Amino acid sequence: MTNSEYVALLPAAGIGSRLPDRLGSKELLRFGGGPESGKPVISHVLSCMGLAGIRDVIVVLRDSKQDIFEYLTSSEWSHFRFAFEFTPGTSGVPETAALGLGGIQARNVVFGFPDILFEPRDAFVSLIEHLENSAADIVLGLFPTGNPGKMDMVAADDAGCVKEIQIKPDATALELTWILAAWRPSFSAYLSTNHRGDHLGDVFQLAMADGLRIESVPFIEGRSLDIGTPGDLDRAATWLSPDA
Repeated sequence: MTNSEYVALLPAAGIGSRLPDRLGSKELLRFGGGPESGKPVISHVLSCMGLAGIRDVIVVLRDSKQDIFEYLTSSEWSHFRFAFEFTPGTSGVPETAALGLGGIQARNVVFGFPDILFEPRDAFVSLIEHLENSAADIVLGLFPTGNPGKMDMVAADDAGCVKEIQIKPDATALELTWILAAWRPSFSAYLSTNHRGDHLGDVFQLAMADGLRIESVPFIEGRSLDIGTPGDLDRAATWLSPDA
Protein backbone atom coordinates (compact mmCIF):
# COMPACT_ATOMS: atom_id res chain seq x y z
CA MET A 1 0.00 0.00 0.00
CA THR A 2 1.30 3.44 -0.95
CA ASN A 3 -0.38 6.63 0.24
CA SER A 4 0.59 9.23 -2.33
CA GLU A 5 -1.63 11.95 -0.83
CA TYR A 6 0.70 12.30 2.15
CA VAL A 7 4.30 13.28 2.64
CA ALA A 8 6.23 12.71 5.87
CA LEU A 9 8.28 15.41 7.56
CA LEU A 10 11.16 14.68 9.94
CA PRO A 11 13.04 17.51 11.74
CA ALA A 12 16.69 16.69 12.45
CA ALA A 13 18.35 20.10 12.65
CA GLY A 14 19.04 20.20 16.38
CA ILE A 15 22.39 19.81 18.10
CA GLY A 16 21.38 17.27 20.74
CA SER A 17 22.87 19.30 23.59
CA ARG A 18 21.35 17.04 26.26
CA LEU A 19 23.60 14.18 25.08
CA PRO A 20 27.00 15.89 24.93
CA ASP A 21 29.16 12.75 25.06
CA ARG A 22 27.63 10.85 22.15
CA LEU A 23 29.47 10.01 18.95
CA GLY A 24 27.56 11.05 15.83
CA SER A 25 23.97 12.24 15.51
CA LYS A 26 21.58 11.31 18.31
CA GLU A 27 19.02 10.10 15.77
CA LEU A 28 21.36 7.19 14.97
CA LEU A 29 21.79 6.08 18.58
CA ARG A 30 20.58 2.53 19.13
CA PHE A 31 17.49 1.23 20.92
CA GLY A 32 16.15 -2.21 21.75
CA GLY A 33 19.34 -4.21 22.06
CA GLY A 34 22.26 -2.06 23.05
CA PRO A 35 24.84 -0.01 21.12
CA GLU A 36 25.90 -2.91 18.86
CA SER A 37 22.77 -4.98 18.17
CA GLY A 38 20.00 -2.39 18.46
CA LYS A 39 18.45 -0.30 15.70
CA PRO A 40 19.05 3.42 15.01
CA VAL A 41 16.24 5.31 16.70
CA ILE A 42 15.29 7.14 13.49
CA SER A 43 14.38 3.78 11.96
CA HIS A 44 11.43 3.49 14.36
CA VAL A 45 9.44 6.50 13.13
CA LEU A 46 10.26 5.65 9.50
CA SER A 47 9.02 2.08 9.82
CA CYS A 48 5.83 3.36 11.48
CA MET A 49 5.28 5.83 8.63
CA GLY A 50 5.77 2.95 6.22
CA LEU A 51 2.92 1.07 7.92
CA ALA A 52 0.65 3.96 6.87
CA GLY A 53 1.76 3.66 3.25
CA ILE A 54 3.97 6.74 3.37
CA ARG A 55 6.83 6.62 0.88
CA ASP A 56 7.72 10.30 0.34
CA VAL A 57 9.77 11.73 3.22
CA ILE A 58 11.33 15.15 3.68
CA VAL A 59 14.19 15.27 6.18
CA VAL A 60 15.51 18.62 7.39
CA LEU A 61 19.13 18.11 8.42
CA ARG A 62 21.71 20.27 10.10
CA ASP A 63 24.68 20.54 7.74
CA SER A 64 26.89 18.58 10.13
CA LYS A 65 24.62 15.51 10.16
CA GLN A 66 26.06 13.80 7.13
CA ASP A 67 25.89 10.47 8.99
CA ILE A 68 22.08 10.59 8.83
CA PHE A 69 22.17 11.38 5.12
CA GLU A 70 24.46 8.42 4.50
CA TYR A 71 22.28 6.08 6.57
CA LEU A 72 19.01 7.07 4.88
CA THR A 73 20.47 6.86 1.37
CA SER A 74 21.68 3.29 1.96
CA SER A 75 19.93 0.35 0.32
CA GLU A 76 18.06 -0.42 3.54
CA TRP A 77 15.72 2.51 2.89
CA SER A 78 15.47 2.31 -0.89
CA HIS A 79 11.68 1.80 -0.65
CA PHE A 80 11.36 5.42 0.53
CA ARG A 81 11.75 8.52 -1.63
CA PHE A 82 13.75 11.00 0.43
CA ALA A 83 14.18 14.72 -0.13
CA PHE A 84 16.74 16.47 2.05
CA GLU A 85 16.84 20.09 3.15
CA PHE A 86 20.14 21.15 4.73
CA THR A 87 20.52 24.05 7.12
CA PRO A 88 23.32 25.45 9.30
CA GLY A 89 20.75 25.66 12.08
CA THR A 90 17.29 26.99 12.91
CA SER A 91 15.63 28.82 15.79
CA GLY A 92 13.56 25.78 16.72
CA VAL A 93 11.26 23.03 15.46
CA PRO A 94 8.74 25.45 13.87
CA GLU A 95 11.39 26.99 11.60
CA THR A 96 12.81 23.55 10.85
CA ALA A 97 9.38 22.25 9.84
CA ALA A 98 8.62 25.34 7.75
CA LEU A 99 11.90 24.90 5.91
CA GLY A 100 10.93 21.37 4.94
CA LEU A 101 7.46 22.37 3.77
CA GLY A 102 8.67 24.80 1.13
CA GLY A 103 7.70 22.74 -1.90
CA ILE A 104 4.85 20.55 -0.63
CA GLN A 105 2.15 22.87 0.59
CA ALA A 106 -0.48 21.21 -1.59
CA ARG A 107 -0.16 17.82 0.15
CA ASN A 108 -1.22 16.45 3.50
CA VAL A 109 1.60 15.93 6.01
CA VAL A 110 2.43 13.43 8.71
CA PHE A 111 4.95 14.62 11.26
CA GLY A 112 7.06 12.72 13.75
CA PHE A 113 10.26 13.19 15.73
CA PRO A 114 13.24 11.01 14.74
CA ASP A 115 14.42 10.73 18.35
CA ILE A 116 11.16 9.61 19.99
CA LEU A 117 9.98 6.00 20.23
CA PHE A 118 6.27 5.24 20.51
CA GLU A 119 3.66 2.54 20.39
CA PRO A 120 1.30 1.52 18.90
CA ARG A 121 3.37 1.39 15.77
CA ASP A 122 0.32 1.90 13.52
CA ALA A 123 -0.53 5.23 15.17
CA PHE A 124 -0.09 7.16 11.91
CA VAL A 125 -2.82 5.01 10.34
CA SER A 126 -5.23 6.19 13.04
CA LEU A 127 -4.22 9.84 12.61
CA ILE A 128 -4.72 9.73 8.85
CA GLU A 129 -8.12 8.06 9.21
CA HIS A 130 -9.21 10.72 11.69
CA LEU A 131 -7.99 13.59 9.53
CA GLU A 132 -9.81 12.26 6.49
CA ASN A 133 -13.07 11.75 8.36
CA SER A 134 -13.18 15.07 10.20
CA ALA A 135 -13.14 18.81 9.63
CA ALA A 136 -9.85 19.16 11.49
CA ASP A 137 -6.91 21.06 10.04
CA ILE A 138 -4.54 19.22 12.40
CA VAL A 139 -4.80 15.91 14.26
CA LEU A 140 -2.45 15.23 17.16
CA GLY A 141 -1.48 11.79 18.43
CA LEU A 142 -1.60 11.89 22.25
CA PHE A 143 0.33 9.58 24.57
CA PRO A 144 0.66 9.23 28.34
CA THR A 145 3.80 10.66 29.88
CA GLY A 146 5.35 10.67 33.30
CA ASN A 147 7.53 13.69 32.45
CA PRO A 148 5.16 16.62 31.82
CA GLY A 149 7.90 19.13 32.58
CA LYS A 150 9.73 17.97 29.43
CA MET A 151 6.73 17.80 27.09
CA ASP A 152 3.86 19.73 25.49
CA MET A 153 0.82 18.69 27.52
CA VAL A 154 -2.55 18.69 25.76
CA ALA A 155 -6.08 19.33 27.06
CA ALA A 156 -8.86 17.95 24.86
CA ASP A 157 -12.59 17.49 25.38
CA ASP A 158 -14.44 14.18 25.25
CA ALA A 159 -14.82 14.50 21.46
CA GLY A 160 -11.06 14.92 21.03
CA CYS A 161 -11.11 18.64 20.21
CA VAL A 162 -7.94 20.26 21.53
CA LYS A 163 -8.58 23.17 23.88
CA GLU A 164 -5.15 24.01 25.26
CA ILE A 165 -1.48 23.08 24.98
CA GLN A 166 0.80 23.65 27.94
CA ILE A 167 4.48 23.89 27.01
CA LYS A 168 6.70 22.05 29.52
CA PRO A 169 4.60 23.05 32.54
CA ASP A 170 6.14 23.11 36.01
CA ALA A 171 2.92 21.58 37.34
CA THR A 172 -0.18 20.27 35.58
CA ALA A 173 -3.13 17.92 35.96
CA LEU A 174 -2.86 16.95 32.31
CA GLU A 175 -1.62 13.44 31.51
CA LEU A 176 -1.26 13.31 27.71
CA THR A 177 1.39 14.80 25.44
CA TRP A 178 1.44 15.03 21.67
CA ILE A 179 4.10 12.97 19.90
CA LEU A 180 2.78 12.77 16.32
CA ALA A 181 0.71 14.93 14.02
CA ALA A 182 -1.08 14.88 10.69
CA TRP A 183 -2.27 18.04 9.01
CA ARG A 184 -3.82 19.52 5.91
CA PRO A 185 -2.28 22.11 3.56
CA SER A 186 -4.14 24.78 5.55
CA PHE A 187 -1.72 24.35 8.44
CA SER A 188 1.33 24.10 6.18
CA ALA A 189 0.40 27.50 4.76
CA TYR A 190 -0.09 28.87 8.26
CA LEU A 191 3.24 27.51 9.48
CA SER A 192 5.09 29.03 6.54
CA THR A 193 4.41 32.51 7.95
CA ASN A 194 4.19 31.67 11.67
CA HIS A 195 7.27 29.68 12.59
CA ARG A 196 9.03 31.58 15.34
CA GLY A 197 9.95 30.04 18.67
CA ASP A 198 11.28 26.76 19.98
CA HIS A 199 8.14 24.64 20.11
CA LEU A 200 5.65 23.53 17.49
CA GLY A 201 3.08 23.45 20.29
CA ASP A 202 3.28 27.26 20.41
CA VAL A 203 2.35 27.43 16.73
CA PHE A 204 -0.53 25.00 17.26
CA GLN A 205 -1.91 27.34 19.92
CA LEU A 206 -1.58 30.36 17.64
CA ALA A 207 -3.31 28.44 14.87
CA MET A 208 -6.24 27.60 17.19
CA ALA A 209 -6.54 31.25 18.17
CA ASP A 210 -6.65 32.16 14.48
CA GLY A 211 -9.47 29.72 13.74
CA LEU A 212 -7.78 26.49 12.69
CA ARG A 213 -9.33 23.35 14.16
CA ILE A 214 -7.14 20.89 16.06
CA GLU A 215 -8.43 17.47 17.05
CA SER A 216 -6.70 14.51 18.64
CA VAL A 217 -6.46 10.75 18.80
CA PRO A 218 -5.56 9.58 22.32
CA PHE A 219 -3.52 6.39 22.64
CA ILE A 220 -4.32 5.83 26.30
CA GLU A 221 -2.69 2.39 26.37
CA GLY A 222 0.27 3.58 24.30
CA ARG A 223 3.75 4.56 25.40
CA SER A 224 6.52 6.86 24.22
CA LEU A 225 10.14 7.62 25.03
CA ASP A 226 12.25 10.63 24.06
CA ILE A 227 15.86 9.38 23.95
CA GLY A 228 17.28 12.89 24.32
CA THR A 229 18.75 12.51 27.82
CA PRO A 230 21.29 9.96 29.12
CA GLY A 231 18.73 8.37 31.44
CA ASP A 232 16.12 7.94 28.73
CA LEU A 233 18.74 6.66 26.30
CA ASP A 234 19.56 3.95 28.86
CA ARG A 235 15.86 3.05 29.01
CA ALA A 236 15.73 2.83 25.22
CA ALA A 237 18.15 -0.10 25.33
CA THR A 238 15.34 -2.29 26.71
CA TRP A 239 12.62 -0.95 24.40
CA LEU A 240 11.42 -3.98 22.46
CA SER A 241 8.33 -4.14 20.26
CA PRO A 242 6.62 -7.49 19.74
CA ASP A 243 6.07 -6.68 16.07
CA ALA A 244 9.33 -4.80 15.37
